Parts: sequence; C-alpha cells; structure tokens
Amino acid sequence: PTAPRVAFVSGPLDVDSTYFTIHYQPNIDTAVASGHSFIMGPVAGIDTITLHYLLAHNIAPSCITVYMAHFEYLDTPWRTHYLDLGVNVRDVVDASTTGERDAAMTRDSDYDILRYRTKEEAKRFYGERWWPRVSNTEMNERRRRGVMRM
Repeated sequence: PTAPRVAFVSGPLDVDSTYFTIHYQPNIDTAVASGHSFIMGPVAGIDTITLHYLLAHNIAPSCITVYMAHFEYLDTPWRTHYLDLGVNVRDVVDASTTGERDAAMTRDSDYDILRYRTKEEAKRFYGERWWPRVSNTEMNERRRRGVMRM
C-alpha cells in the first residue's frame, strides 16, 4: 500500500476561528477525506487551531506530527503537552531556528495548506503596527516553489 500524502499546515499566528473556517477548513476537510496525514509546528494561531480541529474531528493522533526545532523540543513542558495529546512529536535536531524547522516540514511533506495575508490585508489588520516583511508562511510557500529568500 502507498503511504498517505502528507500536508504541511502553516499560517498566521494571530488569527481567529473565522479566519480558519474560511481559509483552512475546506482544504483540511478535503485532505481528511482523502486519508492524508498532517504536520505542523508547535505555535499559536493556525497550527494550534488546526491541531485541535483535527483532534475534535476524530482524526487519529498517529496521523498528526508536531515538528519542534531542537530548542523547542528541549522545553519539556511544551513537548509533554503534545505527547499527552497522543500526537507524534518530531525533534528537528539540526534546526536552531523556526525557519530551519519549517524547512524540515517542507522537505517531509507532499504539499502545503497555507495562506498569508496580502500586503493590503496586513496593513488593515495591523494598522500603525504594520511593517513590510515576508512572513514565515510566505517563506514556506516560496521554499516549496523553489524560490529563494529575497
């Protein structure tokens, strides 16, 4: 039998359930219906919302892997939180940054479920706190497409 495809789910840290429902849930539901597995980071926002959504919808914890950069993995309470949920936890030993952790998830997955705010959306959302940048989620998309960091 062929191994299930693996979706790397990533997105903004500062979102609510409406953002998830509109921009993520349809693609996640399609992946679930297709029997795919999921990987994500251990961070707030889309990663955490997705994890809880999958568990609440009776997706086997064995189909979910949370990747942690080595410095994150060394945080015992943080790591234990995920182990207690029954999901797989992967120590990305050679990752000293979240970007390196994300690169491992791109490498170990077949496709992305992601969305990041457009420049205009970000300006509206952050107001005076907005500043031009490339988010980690956009970097994940660029990495998948083979586009180097600009």
